[in-house]
Amino acid sequence: MEAILDSSFIISCVRKRIDFLEELKNLGFTAVVPREVFQEIKDLRSRNKSSREDRTAIDIAMEMIEKGKVKKVGLGEMRVDDALIKKGKEGIYIATLDRAIKRAVPNKIVILDAKNSLGIERS
Repeated sequence: MEAILDSSFIISCVRKRIDFLEELKNLGFTAVVPREVFQEIKDLRSRNKSSREDRTAIDIAMEMIEKGKVKKVGLGEMRVDDALIKKGKEGIYIATLDRAIKRAVPNKIVILDAKNSLGIERS
């Protein structure tokens, strides 16, 4: 099964030192990053407002995505959030921290803070 990752999820995993690629693999998922999300991460890196810690997390995330040979897909002309919701309603698992997206999709990959690992939520 595929899990589509959002930028907030990726960066948060890196900050919490969660190897999201390995964790997803252990849960039976293949990580997929939309090209638009990858570009969003690059844009965050170049912003002057980003702290040093944020830039480091972004650099690590980009390296993990590149070295892990994560599949990149295009979402089309829709806004990223709308496209993620659409894909989620089609049955694909979505890994995000965005509350609006999490409420709209039935299958989610979430960060379990108590265990500092990933889990699955179905609604």
